Amino acid sequence: MYNSDNYKIYGAFVNSYLYPDIKIGKYGTCTLKGDLQELNIGIEYEIKALETQDKYGISYTVQNIKREKPNSLSTSKAFLYEIITPTQADTLLAVYPDIIDRIIKNRLDDIDLNKTYNIKEYTFNVIKRKVIENFKLADLVEEFQGVFNISILKKLYDKYTSIEKIREVIREKPYECLCKLSGIGFKTADSMLLNIDEISKENIKNGKKPILYFNCDLKTSYQRMKACVDFILDENENNGNTYMDIHDFKKQCDILAKECIQHLASILKGDNDIYFDKENLRVAKKETFETEQYIANKLLNGLKNNIEWKIDTEKYRKLSDFVLSDEQIKTLNYICKYNIVLLNGFGGSGKSSSIKALVNMLSENHKSFIQLAPTGRAAKVLSGYTGYPASTIHRGLAYQPPTDWGYNENHPLTEQVVIVDESSMIDIFLMKHLIEAIDFTKTKLLLIGDDAQIPSVGAGNILYDLLHSGIIPSVTLNKIFRYGEGGLMTVATDTRNSEEYLGKENNGIQIFGNDKSYMFIPVSQTKLISYIVALYKKVLSQGYNTEDVIILSCYNKGDYGTVVINNAIQKAVNQSTELVKYGEIKYKLNDLVIQCVNDYKAVRYNSNGFDEDNTTFIPNGEIGKIIKVEKNAIVVDFDGNQIYITKNTMNNIKLAYAISTHKSQGGQFKVVILVTPKAHTYMLNSNLLYVGETRAKEKCYHMGEIKTINCALKKKENFNRKTFLCDLLKDKS
Repeated sequence: MYNSDNYKIYGAFVNSYLYPDIKIGKYGTCTLKGDLQELNIGIEYEIKALETQDKYGISYTVQNIKREKPNSLSTSKAFLYEIITPTQADTLLAVYPDIIDRIIKNRLDDIDLNKTYNIKEYTFNVIKRKVIENFKLADLVEEFQGVFNISILKKLYDKYTSIEKIREVIREKPYECLCKLSGIGFKTADSMLLNIDEISKENIKNGKKPILYFNCDLKTSYQRMKACVDFILDENENNGNTYMDIHDFKKQCDILAKECIQHLASILKGDNDIYFDKENLRVAKKETFETEQYIANKLLNGLKNNIEWKIDTEKYRKLSDFVLSDEQIKTLNYICKYNIVLLNGFGGSGKSSSIKALVNMLSENHKSFIQLAPTGRAAKVLSGYTGYPASTIHRGLAYQPPTDWGYNENHPLTEQVVIVDESSMIDIFLMKHLIEAIDFTKTKLLLIGDDAQIPSVGAGNILYDLLHSGIIPSVTLNKIFRYGEGGLMTVATDTRNSEEYLGKENNGIQIFGNDKSYMFIPVSQTKLISYIVALYKKVLSQGYNTEDVIILSCYNKGDYGTVVINNAIQKAVNQSTELVKYGEIKYKLNDLVIQCVNDYKAVRYNSNGFDEDNTTFIPNGEIGKIIKVEKNAIVVDFDGNQIYITKNTMNNIKLAYAISTHKSQGGQFKVVILVTPKAHTYMLNSNLLYVGETRAKEKCYHMGEIKTINCALKKKENFNRKTFLCDLLKDKS
């Protein structure tokens, strides 16, 4: 009935003759909920649960859940049929009839996947995970007396593969063990570990077996303080900063782990992971400080080794339909003169024309170049206006997860110019990998961006810091072509400058520009969803297709977030009965979906089916269309790449009629429907509005309330992130 990574709700049939006290709902089922593994229809489970009551009625919060282990070839076959295709199951069992027992007992050293056609590492890992979830985790729940939930045990078992090893690691390094598992922060780990310690001490007092013996008093331990310090600095980086002021840092430590605060001084003095700047009273992770230090040093060295080209740039001032201004031609001059150049361009300032002229010059003068961008969508836009191929930074640097970068200091890029668009989206860690792959004695770097757009999700403020250091040769294009004529350009420029542009006394629709490219439609949020649906259908009736149109909202969750909007649009425009249900989402034939993580081994599909060894890279943010639906899988066309997605990886995609404004950065769409309800006032600012408006190539329909928009125009995204880079560049220069 509901499915997320850490919480699921199921309806279960119960034998009421055997269990007369179990409460049955109006659909003839009892409701099970909690942090559960994926259960399968038609399978019997033995469940330990607590009866609970809320506004939805009586349900059962599951504490543990088991099923019978397969003990024959037929029961093994029945289990495998639940998770892979019958052909794959038969193939596997023909070679390894005891495969389920092997996985449970971790006897996998002699498994040879060359003997199992179309079952390679990915599918085998899916099978392994399902076996462990169904037949091993229930034992672990009992072992740790319910303190650890299924999600945490799953992660622990994935990493350590035996109960004995899990016990040993938690006993020896409890905080390090738990805090390094994805999705588990210090607060969660601390609560669970102190709970285990308390239960264990109580058990000993009562003559029972403790869950675990720890080697120290956890509450006052050095380990606990160190885990707290790491957590605070990680959270600081999650907010975009790279350092903290010492006073704020100490205050946070005192709030979270007062009992072990006596260890803080020794951590600051002697821990190899921590950087403490005594002069300026700043604290950071050492790796983070050294990353910004490396960037500063590499860029300054790059500027010292300038390669000058003697090229007559005036030859490239005129494009087929446009003549470059003196400011625009400066980009070409700077690339000829300097090794590192910044091109900062406002929306509508002719940035794309400058880059087009630049690549014309490079091509005609036989200067090799590579075009890169942080996301697949941004790369596609860059390629669109230059006419030359572009790729993501990860793909361009031949990244192979988890740590292998094909192009690096020892194997640098061979091109003479590296052109990088949407550089405001690059965090310090990606920037380090980028410039590691550049030998500035042979290669120049052009970073392109717009400093009014929202900064990177990760730590750092690359474009802002480079511009404000005054060290990097920079060109800023701020003359807006067609300001006052083009509606989109007029509104985007006013938004960028935080100027109100909507007539407050006008209660009707407001249309801007001779091209009528921006239209504001006043809508109260109570009517918003129905208006969005009506407008979307109207736009489609004008000859646009679903791939041409995007709806942008700054939240994913909530009454006016992308999840609700996607469901409403899908219901209105896609009546297909061919579908696969994953959690609450129905994926139908012809739906638009967005990839939510980088997938470096996406399985290709063709008319003969799929082969796990035939893979490609699908970047985070890529939008595709469902072209085929199978029982437990779909095929998505991502710009010509047909990708086979099973239920096991459907948590990596979402519906994409509507996406978040943050996710849209770097992309372009013919028509944008921008949604800014009153409920989003806290999140909205002029930068988010600017990003949303400038995604539109032809039309932007903006729905919301004037007061909400004017409030957002007064706010700016926090560009004053606490970072080292700007100061390092100034000091070292």
